[in-house]
Amino acid sequence: MLHPDKISLRSRQGFTLTEILIVMTISVFLSGVMFSAFGFVTRSSFAIANYADMTAEGRRGLEIFARDVRSARDVIDFSESSLTLLLAEPDGVFNEVVYRYDPVAATFNREANGDNRVLMTDVQDDFRFSRFNLLREEASTNAETKQIHLQLSMTRRVIARETTEKVISARYIMRNKTVAQ
Repeated sequence: MLHPDKISLRSRQGFTLTEILIVMTISVFLSGVMFSAFGFVTRSSFAIANYADMTAEGRRGLEIFARDVRSARDVIDFSESSLTLLLAEPDGVFNEVVYRYDPVAATFNREANGDNRVLMTDVQDDFRFSRFNLLREEASTNAETKQIHLQLSMTRRVIARETTEKVISARYIMRNKTVAQ
């Protein structure tokens, strides 16, 4: 049987060194887990926001490109990195619109009426225009071109992690262009 004075003396002494070391070890372990989880969530949220931004930018750029290709009257100039279209405005005036890939700036641009607009940024070197005829075969001249295909991908780096958006567009049919077979 313990003496009451010894019980009160023991309760006033506090924790033993072993108990303190065990609690500190558990605290350090839990803190490491918490900081690791927080870092993972932060990186993931930045990557998701970046991916959503790239997707929206790509969609807007492709919508503008699709609208112009579908309404184009003719192809004036063509290369794998540049495309010049002749568009008829509602007032009957014809305008040239140039779509160009800039490998130095890694951008996809639209030039019309002296206005240069960047449609997409962080575009990779796999950018390529292709053209096709009515039979869906690769066209060799501007005169026989009836469809335009655009292929590109975008990559952005966020907190030591790359986010990639591969954009593979369908072939856009030039609805207003007449082509003889």
